[in-house]
Amino acid sequence: MTAPATTAPPVTVDAVRGALRRALARQERRAERGHASAAARAVALRAAPEWSGPDEITVEHRGRTVRARVAPAPTVLAVLAELGRPRDAEYLVLLTPCTTRDLGDSLLSRIVGHEVTAVNSWELLADEFGLRMLDPRLHSRELAWLANALYDVGTGAEWRRGTTVLKLDDALHRVAAVRFGHHAADRLDAAALLDWTRDPVRVTRFTTLPAEERDGLRRALEEHVGAVARVVFRLLDRQQVYDALPVGLVLRELLDADTAGLPGMAEARIRVEERFLGAPPPSVDDLRRFADSCEAALLRLMDGAEHDAAIGASARAEEILAAVGADAAAENSRVLATGLQARLAALGAQISLLVRPDAPDPDPHDLAPVEEAFARLRDHRRCDPTAPEFTGALNAVRLLRWLASEQPPRNTVADGVAAHLADTAWVDRAASTLHTTHTDSPALGAAYRQLYARVRDRRAAVDETFARRVAAWTEVSSHTDHLLLAENLLHRVALPVAKKRAPLIVVLDGMSAEVAVQLAEEITADGQLLEAARSERGREGALATLPSITTCSRTSLLCGALTTGGQSEERAGFAALWRQASWGGRPSTLLYQRDLAAGAGDRLPTEVYEAIGDPERVVAAVLNIVDDSLAKGRESDTAAWRTSRIGKLPALLDAAKRAGRPVILTSDHGHVWDRDENRRTGDGEAARYRTGTPGDRELLVTGDRVLAGGGSIVVPWDERIRYTSRRAGYHGGISTAEMVIPVLVFVPDRSLIPSEWHRHPLRPTQHEPAWWNRELAAPTRHAPAGPPRPAARKGRPQAVQDDALFAPEEAVRTLGRRVVDSSVFTEIHGQAPRSPAKEEIAAVIDTLAAVGGDRPRLPVERVAKEAGKEPFRAVRFLKMVAKVLNVEMFPVLVLTDADRAVELNIPLLKEQFPEGAS
Repeated sequence: MTAPATTAPPVTVDAVRGALRRALARQERRAERGHASAAARAVALRAAPEWSGPDEITVEHRGRTVRARVAPAPTVLAVLAELGRPRDAEYLVLLTPCTTRDLGDSLLSRIVGHEVTAVNSWELLADEFGLRMLDPRLHSRELAWLANALYDVGTGAEWRRGTTVLKLDDALHRVAAVRFGHHAADRLDAAALLDWTRDPVRVTRFTTLPAEERDGLRRALEEHVGAVARVVFRLLDRQQVYDALPVGLVLRELLDADTAGLPGMAEARIRVEERFLGAPPPSVDDLRRFADSCEAALLRLMDGAEHDAAIGASARAEEILAAVGADAAAENSRVLATGLQARLAALGAQISLLVRPDAPDPDPHDLAPVEEAFARLRDHRRCDPTAPEFTGALNAVRLLRWLASEQPPRNTVADGVAAHLADTAWVDRAASTLHTTHTDSPALGAAYRQLYARVRDRRAAVDETFARRVAAWTEVSSHTDHLLLAENLLHRVALPVAKKRAPLIVVLDGMSAEVAVQLAEEITADGQLLEAARSERGREGALATLPSITTCSRTSLLCGALTTGGQSEERAGFAALWRQASWGGRPSTLLYQRDLAAGAGDRLPTEVYEAIGDPERVVAAVLNIVDDSLAKGRESDTAAWRTSRIGKLPALLDAAKRAGRPVILTSDHGHVWDRDENRRTGDGEAARYRTGTPGDRELLVTGDRVLAGGGSIVVPWDERIRYTSRRAGYHGGISTAEMVIPVLVFVPDRSLIPSEWHRHPLRPTQHEPAWWNRELAAPTRHAPAGPPRPAARKGRPQAVQDDALFAPEEAVRTLGRRVVDSSVFTEIHGQAPRSPAKEEIAAVIDTLAAVGGDRPRLPVERVAKEAGKEPFRAVRFLKMVAKVLNVEMFPVLVLTDADRAVELNIPLLKEQFPEGAS
C-alpha cells in the first residue's frame, strides 16, 4: 500500500523535538485517564518523509531525558516495517505522508494518541526561519495555505537578517511577488500585475497553483492592489487576461468625457464589458482606475526597451474599438496611433487655411486655431518631442508665427545683418527642418508644402531689400567705423580677445547663421564656455565680401585686409598680421584640415596640442565640413547640425577648454541649399555670380569690396538662382544667408571677457526670437470685425508677446501651486538650505501632472526646461526638488532610467501634502 505525496515541507530537528514534547504531554494526560494508548511508544507526524538530522534526538520531559529514533516512512508498509524493528530508543518518531485513515486501527493502536499528528505549519515555519513572533491573524483557517506557500517560495534569509516578527501583510506580499514572477522582496503593484498579464509562462504558473492558494492570493491582491487586480482577475476568469492592456486602453477611450457623448459609444462600452468582463461588470470607478494604469503602463513600455510591445498593445486596442464600432473613439484618443494621426491631420487642415494661395499673410488673431491644434498634438501621450514628426509640426507653427509677427525695420545694412542673426536665421533653421520632415499624413504634408512656399516668398522679399541696401552701400563706400566686415573681423573681435588671452579662432568655411545658432546652443549647454559679444544687443554678424566665395572672403578675413588668394596667401597674411607690434607681436599658427589629421588613437596631432597649449600663440583652424557638404551633400537628410558632425571641431573645443583659451567661432561666408527649387538661369563664373547685365532677381554691384570681375559683378538676391550645374548648395550671391558671417565668442571664464564687452545670459533661449517658442498674443480689438482684410497691409500693430503659461493665479490654482502654498511645504522648504524656488518646484509638479495618470514620467531635460533650467543642470536640479518633496524619504519624486527620466507619484504627493490635494 502506498500513500500520495504531500506538499508539506520537510521538518526540522526543532520541529520534531517540539512535536515529541507535545506528544509526551498528551500521552501523560491519557495515562492519567487510563487510556489504552498510554503504552504506545511511537509518534507519527504527517510530514514529508525526509530527514537530514541525527538518527536519534533527545528532549527533556518531567526532569528526565527522553531518547527517540527518527525514521522516514513514505508508505503504510514502511510504517509497519519501522514499527516492527527492535526498539533501541525509548520512542520512535515516524515522518510519513500517510493520514490517520491510511494506517488503520491495527497500526494506530501502536501510535501515541492513535493518530497521525499534523505538524503545525506556522510553528514549523517559525522554527525554520528563526521567527520569534507570528501575526495572530496568520492562524486563521482561511490562511492555512499561506504557511506552505511561504516555505516554498523563500529561504527566510531576508527575515533572519532583519526582523524576527512575521506580519500578515509581509507574508502575503512575499508569496504574491514570487508567484507572479518577481523577487520575494519586491512589492507587487498595479504596474507589475499588468506586466504579468503579458507573460503567458507566468500566467500559466499561477493558474496551476492549488485552488486554495490561487483564491487566497486573489483576495489579497484585490484588497491591496485594488481596482487593477479586480479587473485583471475578472479578465482571467473570462480567459481574456492576455488582452488586459489593450482592453484597458479601450476603456480609457470609451470612458473619456470627450468621447463618451459621441454616437454609439455607450453601446460600444457595453459590448466590450460583456465580451471581456462578464456580468455584472466592475464599477465605473474600478474601470477608470484600471484604464489609467494601462495608459501609464503603455507609456512606460514606449519610453523603455519594449517599444514594439507598446505598438502591439495599442494596435490590438484599435482592433477592439473597430470591432465594437468605436472608430471615433480611436480618432479622439490621446494614446493610440490613430488619435495622433488625426491630430496631425487637424493641424494640417488649420495650416492650409492660413497659407492657401488666395489668403493674405496671417496676423496673431488668425493663429488661435493653429495653436489649439498644435497644443492638442503636443498633449497626445505618444507625441515624442524629439521625434522628427513633432519637430516638423513645431517648426511649421513657428513659421506661421513668424509670418504673423511684426518685422523690425531694416533701414541700414547693419540693421539687416543684426536682424538676420536675431530673426531670419531662425526662419531658415525652421524652414530647413520643415523641408526635411517626412509625414504619413497627406493633409499635413500638403500644408507643409504650402507653408514652405509662402515662407520662401517672404524670405525672398527680405533678401531683396537687404541686397539692394548692400549694393547701394558697396557702391558709395566700403569703409565704416561701425559695421563688422570680413576684412576687419580679426581687428575688431580677435584682437580685443587676445589682449586678455590668445584665442583659438575656428573658421567653419561656409557656415551660415542658421548653422551657427544650432552649434552655439550645444557649445554652451554644459556651462563650461560662456558667450560674450561687443554689443549688449546680442550676437553679431559680419558682412562677407562680394562675391561671397572662399578665395575672396576667407582670404580677406585671415589677412585682415581686402585681398584674394589661397592657402599660401592666407598663411602669410595671418602670420604677418599678428607679428605687428600693434597686435602684440604674437606668434601664430594657421591650421587646415590636413594639419589636423591624426594617427590611430589620437584626436589631434601632438604639435596641434602644443600650439593650443602655448599661452602666447594665436591659433586658427579652418574646417571645410560645411563647405564640402554643399558639393557632396550630407550623410543624412536631417536639417540639424551638431558639433560631432563637424570633423575636428569637438577635439579643438576640448583642447581650448583644457588650455583655458577663448574660442572665436566664425566663417567666411554662408550658403544656400538646393531644395529642388533652384533653377539655372544662365552661365556664370561661379555658381552664384557672373559678369554682364543683371536680369530678373539679380543686381549689379560695384565698389572696392567687389573682388572679382574687375570690381563689377552680377549677383542674384533670390536664393533660387544658380549659374552652374546642380549641387547640394551654393554660395557667392548677395542673399542674407550668404553675406552674413556669424561671429560667436566663447570664454572659459568671465575674467577673459574684454572690457566694455557684454556677457550673454546663460540661458541659450535668450537668443531665440520671440516667435520661436512662444505664442503671439493677438492685439485687443475694440471695434467689431469689419470686412475681410486686404492682401497688402501696412503698419500692423506690434505683436505683443505673452509670457504667461497659465491663467492668473487667482483664477487657476494648479496642483503644483496648491502644493507649494501648503503649510507642510512651507515648513519643509524653509528648512532646506539652497532649495529651488517655490515657483520652480510648482512648475516641475505641473509639467509632470499634465502627462496624466498616477505616476507620470518625462525626460529630465524636458521637465527642467519647463522650470527654466538648462539641460546640463537638469539632474542636479531635480534631485534638489526631490529632497524637498520626498518627505521622510517617501519616493514622491524619483529619477529613473539612470537619471534620464523623472517620475512623480501623484497619490503619494497628495498624501504627503494633503492641502495640495484639495
